[in-house]
Amino acid sequence: LQFFHTRKTPVFHCEQDLLSNLIVLSTNNARHRFRQYIFEAWGWKCAYCGEQLTSQTATIDHIIPKFRGGQHVRVNMCCCCSPCNKAKATSKLEDWYTEENEHYCEERFVKLKQWC
Repeated sequence: LQFFHTRKTPVFHCEQDLLSNLIVLSTNNARHRFRQYIFEAWGWKCAYCGEQLTSQTATIDHIIPKFRGGQHVRVNMCCCCSPCNKAKATSKLEDWYTEENEHYCEERFVKLKQWC
């Protein structure tokens, strides 16, 4: 089991472990901790366009959309800006994030594929 320690409470990498975190933390704190880990893992940059984000501009995107069966787990979630999140919507990564996409970057694409 992989996990990332921040201070006293670990951040977990799957939905069941997140639920276990609820035993120690309140619902809001567990959710915040989970999202914070995603943002930090991506360096507070949009996974798609590379824009530097803040706590006010950062969103979470499901790499495989929930609409298409994607799960709410760390390996299916990335940090992104609102415009990219809206543009991708329910598209599959491979269909939307192509060389025709104005923000496409091979390095970011490889990181996304390795992440999930």
